[in-house]
Amino acid sequence: MDHRAQLREAFVRGQLEAVQKAITKIEVPLKPKHARTIIVGTHKEKSSGIFWHTVGRIQLEKHPVLAWKFCHLVHKLLRDGYRKVPEETYRFVGRFTQLAQFWKHLNTSGYGPCIESYCKLLHDRVTFHNKYPVVTGKLELNESQLKTLEGDLDNMFEMTIDMLDQMDALLQLQDRVYEMLNSLRWSSLIPQGQCMLAPLIIVILDTSKFYDYLVKMIFKLHSQVPPDALEGHRSRFRVIFERTKKFYEESSNLQYFKFLVSIPTLPSHAPNFLQQSDLESYRTPHAYLHNEGPEDGQSLNGHEGELLNLVEEEPQQASPSSQPDPREEQLLLLTRAVEDEKFAKERLIQEARSRIEQYENRLLQMQGDFDHAKREAEENKEEAQRLKNELSLRDASRIQSDDARVKEAEGKASASEERFGKMKGVYEKFRSEHVAALTKLGELQKQLEASEKSKFDKEEEITALNRKVEEAQREAGRAMSKAEGDAGAVDEMRTQLAKADIEVEELKRSLENLRESNANQLVQSSAREAEEVQRAKRRIAKESGFGVSQMFEHCEDELQNATSITYPPHLAQSAMTNLVNVIASEQLNEPLAAKENVFAGHLLSNTLLAAASAAYTASIESYEGVNDQCKKVLQTAKTAFAEENEPARAEKIRELRQDVQSLNSLIISLPLQTDIDKEVVGNELEQEMRRMDEAIRRAVQEIEAIQRKARENSDGIRLEVNESILANCQALMSVIMQLVAASRELQVEIVASGKAGGSPAEFYKRNHQWTEGLLSAAKAVGVAAKVLVESADGVVTGKGKFEHLIVAAQEIAASTAQLFVSSRVKADKDSAKLNALSIASKAVNQNTAHVVAAVKSAQTTLNDEDSLDFSYLSLHAAKKEEMESQVRMLELEQSLNLERAKLAALRKQHYHMAQLVANKN
Repeated sequence: MDHRAQLREAFVRGQLEAVQKAITKIEVPLKPKHARTIIVGTHKEKSSGIFWHTVGRIQLEKHPVLAWKFCHLVHKLLRDGYRKVPEETYRFVGRFTQLAQFWKHLNTSGYGPCIESYCKLLHDRVTFHNKYPVVTGKLELNESQLKTLEGDLDNMFEMTIDMLDQMDALLQLQDRVYEMLNSLRWSSLIPQGQCMLAPLIIVILDTSKFYDYLVKMIFKLHSQVPPDALEGHRSRFRVIFERTKKFYEESSNLQYFKFLVSIPTLPSHAPNFLQQSDLESYRTPHAYLHNEGPEDGQSLNGHEGELLNLVEEEPQQASPSSQPDPREEQLLLLTRAVEDEKFAKERLIQEARSRIEQYENRLLQMQGDFDHAKREAEENKEEAQRLKNELSLRDASRIQSDDARVKEAEGKASASEERFGKMKGVYEKFRSEHVAALTKLGELQKQLEASEKSKFDKEEEITALNRKVEEAQREAGRAMSKAEGDAGAVDEMRTQLAKADIEVEELKRSLENLRESNANQLVQSSAREAEEVQRAKRRIAKESGFGVSQMFEHCEDELQNATSITYPPHLAQSAMTNLVNVIASEQLNEPLAAKENVFAGHLLSNTLLAAASAAYTASIESYEGVNDQCKKVLQTAKTAFAEENEPARAEKIRELRQDVQSLNSLIISLPLQTDIDKEVVGNELEQEMRRMDEAIRRAVQEIEAIQRKARENSDGIRLEVNESILANCQALMSVIMQLVAASRELQVEIVASGKAGGSPAEFYKRNHQWTEGLLSAAKAVGVAAKVLVESADGVVTGKGKFEHLIVAAQEIAASTAQLFVSSRVKADKDSAKLNALSIASKAVNQNTAHVVAAVKSAQTTLNDEDSLDFSYLSLHAAKKEEMESQVRMLELEQSLNLERAKLAALRKQHYHMAQLVANKN
């Protein structure tokens, strides 16, 4: 028992030391001997408990290299450790999540994102093994196991998805590692780079296994499930195939991997799962580790031999007094050495067989690629012949189809004009009826005001009668007081009092009658006026509702043609904002609010058409969603504006506001106008280059016409001067045409080499600044050619100046130089077309110099012909002419200085405006 306890203690101590030596802060790859010791320990112990107990005391958050080597060691244990290691590791998946969250935002020396990806990979890997226990850590499945998995269709469908996720996690890890190496510029030959690259050896082994199982299982799924249901599998596999192929190609170029692992080669194209015949030509990619040399006097073979003998060894019970026999020990050592050598030889033989098999598979793959290329060549030849036949048939039928299209377009145009005329008539009728209704409503309002005024007058009359009644009562009171004071006049006062009482009663009765008659008249008048107003409002609301419905019908028809209208998205956003504010009005809840309903319906129709057109202008992808929302808003508006019940109308208007808000959100999310400008700049460039070619050809023709006219209208020295100037101008335009042609060829070469499988429009969009430079240069060349022709015509006819022609020649040379520089920016320096463009640019400069020299020579010749003769002047006259000449010279110098200042200011303003335009774009 003591001996066993000592062996146990030595074993545990060795495991602890191996873990502590393996997981260190030093940036070097994980030592294989320490990893092998730990792996052998899991087989002896039949558990990884000692490893996890030791790792639990290591603070992995302290240093990134510790966490990185920990992940690498766990990955090795999952592959090569005891079969229960994945099951036991599942209890510690929370530890991987904690490490991933901790190192997620700590980019220490670039390890943070890599550790996060590695921890997520291990978490998903352990979960995968727990979900599918039949899959071992080395991802080895025999044919019977594969058939068992393929027997359950649902399980196989879900398992392929989980394998795709595993491939994504593995490739994500290698992407992070390569990004870190590139950012830090680490080589695979330095210890730091090898420390980062070491886990990718296991990634290569795992990806080859997962790739093989995915191909076989997806082919099996396609034989049992409709192809449409597996579109997601195929699309994800194509992406993973490209990423894996790129990973293998990049890894095979690294010196570090060449002597450690055999990297498989994937075919040029992904398997076509829709053709089961591709499964027959499929070759399994083999990735395996190269034979590792001995280290510290031991090798993996010795450990593996030890693993094989662990089960067979029986513990020997020895008494304390017994002594081991040295001959038996030596015999045991020799037996183990023989077994090690035997195992090493078998492993070499197995490796040789694997390499032979790999070369045979590669040969078969190359043969298959050759046959495939041969078949493709034959198919392309047949396709070319078929296209040639179709082209001939299409040319024959194109004339007939063009005539039919012209007739159809004319019919559509006439129908559109007729529909527009009808809508215009309906709108004019509605407008006139609306104006008449408003006029009648104004008259009714005036009548109502008059009736209110008469009511006020009658109330004043009633007030006056009340005052009279009060005066009569006061008089009666005074009479009573007089009767009390004068006993002799009692009878007379009584008589007057009786009369006064009678008058008061009559006045009261007349007042009551007057009040009743006025009240009845006012009530009847108010009721009649209210009824007339309500009838007028209902009639106006009905007519306006009909007009609004007509507008909505017209809007529904015009929405079908929204793709033929170009509308700026920013204007549509402004219109939508205005519509949201108008729809938010509470007056729309009232069915009789004709003015608000008509305005809201008109604004809604115009805004919906503008929104659909702006969506198609901004992006074709955005058009469908916006158009559907516009139709939904239009249907809701039809229902809401046709509702006459006020509560129901309020509910419909509330739904309309919600739909309009949703449409407003879609319009706000449209691409900016700058993006649209980038998309159309390529078409603008092509159009401008064609206009430039046309302008240059027209300039050559006009110079030839000017030359013929000059021969007819001039002779002598003038004819020689004109011939010399026009000949040099024509030569200049000829070399400019050559430069433009060379620029077009170079532009086609640049687009072809830089579009990477996309269209020229996509290339122009990506390089919109370069395209805008070419566009500006082409515009400048076209304008300068026109100015040169006008200046040459002016010089020949005598209406222009020689200086104008010199400036025009220099300007067109500068414009062509701008075109040359813009074309040269993205060209290959070794391009033959760039060399031709450079030769053409030099020729333009030389011919420009010839034009300037010819103009100056002509100017000198004509001045010599008109030389001044001062022999007839007297002394006084000569002095006077000299003084006038000096004054003229001073004036010309002053004018020259002013013109130079003006030129500098113009250039400064031109540069400022060009900068503003560039910033705006």
